[in-house]
Amino acid sequence: MQIISQMSLIVFTQIKYLRYWFLTLFIIFFTASLQATQVNIEGIDNSDIEKNVRLFIKQVKLPMSELAVDDYQIKLRKNIKKALHAYSYYDAKIIIQPITYATPENLVINVNVQINSPAIITRVVMQSDLVEGNDEYKNIPNDLLNVIKQVQELEGKVLDQAKYDELKNRMTIFSVLYGYFDFKFILHKLSIIPEEKQPYNESTPTQTSTSQNINRKSTAIIHWIFVLNKRYRFGELDFLQETRGQNLASNVRPFKTGEFFDQSKIGEFSLNMASTGYFDNAIARANAEKAENLTVPIEVILQPKPKDLYQFGVGFSTDTRARFSIDWKRPWVNLDGHELGAKLYLSDPRKSLSLDYRIPKANPLNDFLNYRVTVKQTTENQTQSDNVGFEILRQWGAENKQEWDKIGFVSLERESFIQGIQDEQTVTLLMPGVTFNRTRKNGDIFVNWGDRQQLTVQAASKSVVSDIDLFKILLRTKWIREFGKHRWTWRADAGAIATNDFDRVPSSQRFFAGGDQSVRGFGHNELSEFVIIEQDGKPDDIELLGGKYLAVASVEYAFQIAEKWRIATFIDAGNATNEFASDIATGVGVGAHWLSPIGNVQVYVARGNSKFDKNSWRLHLIIGPGL
Repeated sequence: MQIISQMSLIVFTQIKYLRYWFLTLFIIFFTASLQATQVNIEGIDNSDIEKNVRLFIKQVKLPMSELAVDDYQIKLRKNIKKALHAYSYYDAKIIIQPITYATPENLVINVNVQINSPAIITRVVMQSDLVEGNDEYKNIPNDLLNVIKQVQELEGKVLDQAKYDELKNRMTIFSVLYGYFDFKFILHKLSIIPEEKQPYNESTPTQTSTSQNINRKSTAIIHWIFVLNKRYRFGELDFLQETRGQNLASNVRPFKTGEFFDQSKIGEFSLNMASTGYFDNAIARANAEKAENLTVPIEVILQPKPKDLYQFGVGFSTDTRARFSIDWKRPWVNLDGHELGAKLYLSDPRKSLSLDYRIPKANPLNDFLNYRVTVKQTTENQTQSDNVGFEILRQWGAENKQEWDKIGFVSLERESFIQGIQDEQTVTLLMPGVTFNRTRKNGDIFVNWGDRQQLTVQAASKSVVSDIDLFKILLRTKWIREFGKHRWTWRADAGAIATNDFDRVPSSQRFFAGGDQSVRGFGHNELSEFVIIEQDGKPDDIELLGGKYLAVASVEYAFQIAEKWRIATFIDAGNATNEFASDIATGVGVGAHWLSPIGNVQVYVARGNSKFDKNSWRLHLIIGPGL
């Protein structure tokens, strides 16, 4: 027991001394962390360079005793040089006043810097396996050629270390992205050669004069030796795990087997597969380790969506007021990707139920055959309509953004309607038609550049099922362009109807104007040809009839006042009448755009002016990308 007690005493004593030792170290480091070192820098006019110098000075550990001052000054000078090298100043004259040691937290450091001239790149030497004009050279992507050209153009310019490093990294990155998997930098060297016309001894820290005319400069030589070797090509698709949907995935790949490799197309392939709506997860990746004969297999991982999908929607706009929708889809009716879906839409003025059966064709993204049955009910602005329709639609999608989607359709509709003061009528129409549509934009939620064009032509004939002869054409266009903080939006709609009996043209086929996406300052579809209802010999109300012609134009200007806010002003003009561009109504107003987490929220206050209503005020709320 006595031995154990003695050992316990020894351990306790050691722990006690360790505690004092740790406490002493803590005080030293804590004191050092509270350094209030004063650094005075003269001779540097560029604030960015001075900030960098101060940053590098802070990285030097302060001397803990007078014996460490000389070593501190050596390290200090070295770090100041590094800070200046980042800005291509290699001939700087650095004068550090003698440091008198007091305590680490009370040092005063006086530095005088004469940066002189930056280094000039006098020569660029580039050696590679490239032979200009041969077949291999013709297939080199412009991104790589531009890097090589930019490096060559550095000759005779001031050395920019950051730009040089960026070009060197881009050369390596682009080589991999474009399929030069055997690319190798044999040498990449940046040689700095100081040239001194007047010697200067930097080891004399006591020298304080800066008036000495020292004409010195450094030069730099860039020397690259690299080999691109052969460019690899796309190999076959290798589907891993899930096999369902292979054909659908294959049809949306933006490349063909045997084409030159381009990593950006791999990313586009993954995005296209996800956009089809058939997969919860779809990933494509190039496996260069399995490449053979200069071809890279593309591995694909697919995770199909579940059997049934449901989507619920709630929204509000000043046109429709509150609205609610339920969307059901069964994306895998069979292994060919046939899709069955139904949608219920409910709002105060409009209600609809539709059932779709969609068959994907060559490209499931935009090439398909669709069968649709719809039931619609509309009650708004003196329009009461019940419509039942069946439609067969075939879309041939555009192969690139500059081309147009082409849609051919045949619709059979039976509509019972009352328009204004007219008697109730029931009309059957069999209407074949075609639509050309193109949308270009550089974003989905926030669009700052984009345009949309649409042309639809359809017709009906009494000789084929229909109750009347009808020909209808509608053109729509909208443009969004941003120039810095300035945003311009233009749109225009034009349409015409030719018929042997306009009174029997269903309400859903007539033209109306007014609303958030038409002439602001008026409610949705409040503008059209009308008749005046009189009471006691005085105008009392109007009854809308719809128009044979549609003409609407709008221009809006918005200015960004904060990161997430814009103010806007606009003027809209147009109407739907029986004479083209007659009785034009106008809407003017101001608004605000909020770039919110849920998208672009636009609020407008508008004043409308029409033939019947000289002072119509309206609040408009729009949520969406605006295109």
